[in-house]
Amino acid sequence: MKSLIKMTLVSSAIVLALAGCDDKKSSQITISTDAQKEAYALGSSFATYMKTNLEQNEIKPDQEYLISGFNETFRDASQLSKDDVKTILDAFGKRIQEESKARFEKEKTENTAAGDKFREEFAKQDGVKKTKSGLLYQILEEGSDRHPTAEDTVIVHYTGTLTDGRKFDSSYDRGEPATFPLNGVIKGWTEGIQLIGVGGKIKLVVPPDLAYGDQSLPGQEDKAGIQPASTLVFEVELLGIDGDKNQESKPSQKQLEQSAQ
Repeated sequence: MKSLIKMTLVSSAIVLALAGCDDKKSSQITISTDAQKEAYALGSSFATYMKTNLEQNEIKPDQEYLISGFNETFRDASQLSKDDVKTILDAFGKRIQEESKARFEKEKTENTAAGDKFREEFAKQDGVKKTKSGLLYQILEEGSDRHPTAEDTVIVHYTGTLTDGRKFDSSYDRGEPATFPLNGVIKGWTEGIQLIGVGGKIKLVVPPDLAYGDQSLPGQEDKAGIQPASTLVFEVELLGIDGDKNQESKPSQKQLEQSAQ
């Protein structure tokens, strides 16, 4: 759980005011000089950072009072003393941390149960095997005899989903394969991708201890975030091994479709 209360609560009024939280006034701003652009860019940068952190911690301050607190304090007309502000924010920060901890424990419990159930059901499917580490995998296509090692850099196409089917990542959506060293990714990938050859395809069901454990990762654009203790599901095509001149890499389905157009 990240500690951001001090920065958030002390600066959020400034940030959100600069970012134009008051919809009625935001359209009145005209940016023309370099100094105005710099000031606006600074406010926009702060606002993006603060908005992200506020949303991640589910903090929804009353914008009217937030902006008034900023404006009145900036004019040396605050209705609260510095001691009042400190006392209030200390108590608020403690409450937010307690709520965040409770939310973390709830998510962890729910995701652990959902992951256990999903892995149990997946293990019953044809062709599914389990390694000593607990990784579940299903080889969809074997590929060639050329298998990568943990020290290799691989070229892959993949889709990653949660156990409820929501997508959190996809190289297909980005329109290009991903390239990375196998020893620089989650343990489930390092182990799993070595099980197929170049041109092969595999489905991996990765338990939390071989993925991100109790970490949570925010979602990006239209993708879901990853909560603590999440079991992750991947379908991966091994397109090639970087630097391997003799590989016989099989094109992905998307590449075949594009070449046919």
